[in-house]
Amino acid sequence: MKHLGFVLVLALGGTASAGSYSDNGKTATHDCAKDPEVMVGGNENTITFTGTCTRIAAAGNRNKLTIASVKRIDVPGNENTLTADEADAISVLGNRNTVTYGKGITSKKPKVTALGKDNKVSSTK
Repeated sequence: MKHLGFVLVLALGGTASAGSYSDNGKTATHDCAKDPEVMVGGNENTITFTGTCTRIAAAGNRNKLTIASVKRIDVPGNENTLTADEADAISVLGNRNTVTYGKGITSKKPKVTALGKDNKVSSTK
């Protein structure tokens, strides 16, 4: 329930900031060294994350996220595709999402929670 609270706090945060992507159909690169917590609330975006993020929430739908390193991924949205080179925790609450990861940051593989329907979470190894 903690991660759902985080998503709601970010979603209700008000004005858009550097760590918030609420537009649709955009392509962007996000530097996690400058802003480590990110909310992707829009739809059909393509975003590349560089550096190490603390947390990325994919609350929108049909987004394509490429992530270098992240401590926690939350996916309450639907039909998103996320690829992370490194992740420590992955929580998929939405439906029909695909998440692939290379390895964990502090352990060999991330802790995975998949509660939605028809989600695919797998290692690239």
